[in-house]
Amino acid sequence: MKKSAVKKPLSGFSGGFTLTELLVVIVIIVTLAALAMVGMRRMRDMADKATSTRNLGQLQIANMSYAADHSGRCVPIRVNDENGNATRWFQDQKFLANLTGKSSEELDKNKATPIPLDMLDPKVVRARKSLHDRVYCSYGMNDTGLQLGGEPDLNSGHNLNRVSDPARTMIFATATDFRVTFNSRYRWNFEDPKDEKTAAGDLAYRHGDNVLVVYFDGHVGEMSRGDLQAIDRRGGRNNVFWRPQQ
Repeated sequence: MKKSAVKKPLSGFSGGFTLTELLVVIVIIVTLAALAMVGMRRMRDMADKATSTRNLGQLQIANMSYAADHSGRCVPIRVNDENGNATRWFQDQKFLANLTGKSSEELDKNKATPIPLDMLDPKVVRARKSLHDRVYCSYGMNDTGLQLGGEPDLNSGHNLNRVSDPARTMIFATATDFRVTFNSRYRWNFEDPKDEKTAAGDLAYRHGDNVLVVYFDGHVGEMSRGDLQAIDRRGGRNNVFWRPQQ
């Protein structure tokens, strides 16, 4: 009676695996690793978006608290003292006290912004570029209709009592500057070295290619380039999205 032929393992390998079987296992492992990396990246992106959504909401809550104490006047976007030194919205001590829960005495007035890193856009902080630990690389205020400088009562801050449609008008957004300007709404280009720091009034389409925005009523949404182009067709700068006081 003949003995059936037994398939011998590939020379040099133990455990009975053939070269083909080993290649299949390697391909499976590489595929699983790639899928895991994609999944982790998506989870991180979702976490970044959730953090920025929360942060934008907190900015407007602090802003509304400021307005409640100043006859409806929001924090000034920028004011200058008699020596020409500028104080921007994120440096205003009363606004910061509302945002961080710290008193004016506890805030570090020597820092460019004493806002904690966990209240900034995590995508920006993680980039570790120059100045990326500053809030104005993360979020900017809508400057439509505002005076950049002068005294706080000379139209340097929005008046919450005069906002015609708070649920449709943007106040803060992901940005590369302390302000967001209408003319810079499309200048964002993540591949451009200028965006490693700050740029004049740029909206930042950094979360799923969308801008995250918080409206005057405190709710947060997102806008694509297509959404902004649609607003251009419906009045542009004079659309309620940009202009609080109609």
